[in-house]
Amino acid sequence: MTPAVDLKVTILPDLFPDAKIFAYRIPENYQKLETLPIIKVEGVNEINESYGSDQYGARSYRVQVMAFLDIEETDIEEFNDVLDRGLEAEGYTLAYADDRPHDQYDNVQVITRQYSVVKIKERG
Repeated sequence: MTPAVDLKVTILPDLFPDAKIFAYRIPENYQKLETLPIIKVEGVNEINESYGSDQYGARSYRVQVMAFLDIEETDIEEFNDVLDRGLEAEGYTLAYADDRPHDQYDNVQVITRQYSVVKIKERG
């Protein structure tokens, strides 16, 4: 399972059980942001890597999590802390963070965070 799918299916639902979570795109009926929170997960890139003569290979992934939050109902700092600590516990490292108001909807904050994770496996 890729990290984007793992985040959507297992990790994020445990952290935010009330959120609507989508991979790669938000369905049209949710794009008006009437039901929040909404979380979108997508892969940014992946790179094959090797770690020398010990015969281990690795793939490095970067994933992006975008959250659309109602600022009147959600403590943004607490949300970020739960997200960062929850993903850190699963081996993800925060690589980029941005937090800004939505440009079209009042009272909607857009959280954009990118995380890196390396999956190591033994080569045969």
